[in-house]
Amino acid sequence: MHEAELGYRDLLAINPDHAGGLSYLGLLAYQSGHSEAGIGLLEQGVDLDGQNPITRYNLALMLAEVGRDDEAILHNRKALELKPDYQEAHANLSALLLMRGRMKEALAAVIQGLQLAESQSLRSTFVLLAQSIDPATAESEGDFTKFLTRALTEPWSRPRDLSGIGTAVLMRDSAIARAIDRVSASDGTRQPDELFSSEELARIGREGLASAVFTTSPITAIAIERVLTAARRSLLDLVIACKEGDEAHQWLSFASTVALQCFINEYVFDSSDRENDLVSTLRARIESRLEKDKDIDPLKLALLACYVPLHSIAGADRLAAREWPEVLRPVIVQHILNRRIEQDIRAEIETLSPVRDAVSGKVREQYEENPYPRWTSVAAQVQPMPVDLYLRNRFPGAPYRDLGNGPVNILVAGCGTGMHAIQRARQFTHANVLAIDLSLSSLSFAIRKTRDLGLSNMRYAQADILEFKSDTPFDIVDSSGVLHHLKCPRAGWRQLADLVRPGGLMHIGLYSSIARADINAARESFAKDGQPFSHADIRRVRRQILNLSGEDRLSKVTQFSDFFSMSEFRDLLFHVQEHQFTIPELEEFIAKIGFTFVGFETPARSAYLKRFPGDPAATNLRNWHVFETENPATFAQMYQFWIQKS
Repeated sequence: MHEAELGYRDLLAINPDHAGGLSYLGLLAYQSGHSEAGIGLLEQGVDLDGQNPITRYNLALMLAEVGRDDEAILHNRKALELKPDYQEAHANLSALLLMRGRMKEALAAVIQGLQLAESQSLRSTFVLLAQSIDPATAESEGDFTKFLTRALTEPWSRPRDLSGIGTAVLMRDSAIARAIDRVSASDGTRQPDELFSSEELARIGREGLASAVFTTSPITAIAIERVLTAARRSLLDLVIACKEGDEAHQWLSFASTVALQCFINEYVFDSSDRENDLVSTLRARIESRLEKDKDIDPLKLALLACYVPLHSIAGADRLAAREWPEVLRPVIVQHILNRRIEQDIRAEIETLSPVRDAVSGKVREQYEENPYPRWTSVAAQVQPMPVDLYLRNRFPGAPYRDLGNGPVNILVAGCGTGMHAIQRARQFTHANVLAIDLSLSSLSFAIRKTRDLGLSNMRYAQADILEFKSDTPFDIVDSSGVLHHLKCPRAGWRQLADLVRPGGLMHIGLYSSIARADINAARESFAKDGQPFSHADIRRVRRQILNLSGEDRLSKVTQFSDFFSMSEFRDLLFHVQEHQFTIPELEEFIAKIGFTFVGFETPARSAYLKRFPGDPAATNLRNWHVFETENPATFAQMYQFWIQKS
């Protein structure tokens, strides 16, 4: 590179107006930390040869880096005029417009880019835009909906990250909107064709967004939940009343889609006593026909799957061996075949420590019954990066010491169903992950998903944090949403801290007592003398909350996405063991175990920096406590933070 630089300098000595030489030297100056000098050289190159899209694009990158966004946008647009299929320029332009709050222009830029030539950066930018735009202004048809459907199903990110905007757009669909109105205007009892006409069903199925939303994560809109429960109820009445083969089979695809949603949300939807009786009747009929090796109507089976998992019925394996219509096949895979795989995996899981603590035993029982969280997929493509680069980008100015470029050994303590552990395994360069959990059901789910993704840098085992030991220290110990469920969270935290090598890292997630005030009020309101809540209890409590006025404080729990699935709602309000913390308590304990605070992972960081400009590294925990007190919802999910061992 040095020789090339000398060559270009010699060239410019002969021809000071050589645009290519100026551009190359400008890039070198910029990369050496001389931003303004680099920008000046590229501007000269553009003045001499304004028809080079690469020079324009590089200049736009530099201008954006120093905060000259308007100029960067102009040069990006010019680069695209010169080279319309310039993927990087489309992605950069849309990102710049997003940061400037020019959502409509940003969306137009990213969609145009996706239409011309797709790239991972364009897909990632589309996801960011979809998460950022006001749902009320999002198109309910056309290119945005088309790419949103693809983003959910391929997927371009975790489906849950897009389920909110997907649901909002779906609610503006004419057929869905009419169904919502029809259910709202009645007592919920409707004939199926009063909710959707056959033409509407066909169009909804053809366009694909409803299927993408319903089959990838729990829906988080009460209005749509009411439509689905009303449709499920009316179809149940229909199939029970009809003779074999008389059902309206235009509903098979819809019923199969609802069955997939109900399995994902773990049958959290409420059902009446009458429905439960009809489901028992339907179940008995299907089990009888299965035992006698008679044909089973696909619509009846799909409807039963809307109320109970098919693996729970007698003879489920024989169901899986039969041929079914294509639209019903995913239900068979989800309900029966995946369960069979997980049962086989369960017997193979190694145990690294016993589970002796009584509280740990109760927690394990909860997650055996409800593995947490239930998920379908993670982002399809992830570009691994060094841990040091990730943390320096995420926490600029923080007192962080590099780990180095070697292999990174990570312990995920309390991995649940594996989504977070898989993210870490794919996120960091040269990562080797050991993921442990109490629950064999959760681990079986996690291992099946890991195998589906073809990941070879992960190992799973059953272990209790309080008992787990390792002869080899870890570079990173990650325990998110776990320690607050131990009998003594600080004892567990200290146990894990001892497993971190000097200079190593911990990523910790803990509940905030300030942020969970409304949840605590709801928990106290529905307390049941310390007794565990059954699934029927949880559905009953959800029904009570859904019937509350929007002004009632307890109704605020519906604003949590956890409200919309069984395991997550149980975790939200009815966990068998939960502790909460304040930032001063975190600060005291972090110092006590010999770690340095690196930073909170929160979108509130920019707002914090405006409130406390004298703390550019955003590491002053006393300031953060003030900020949270002023903004109680800041850590509504959890405190998520990184610390480094001294």
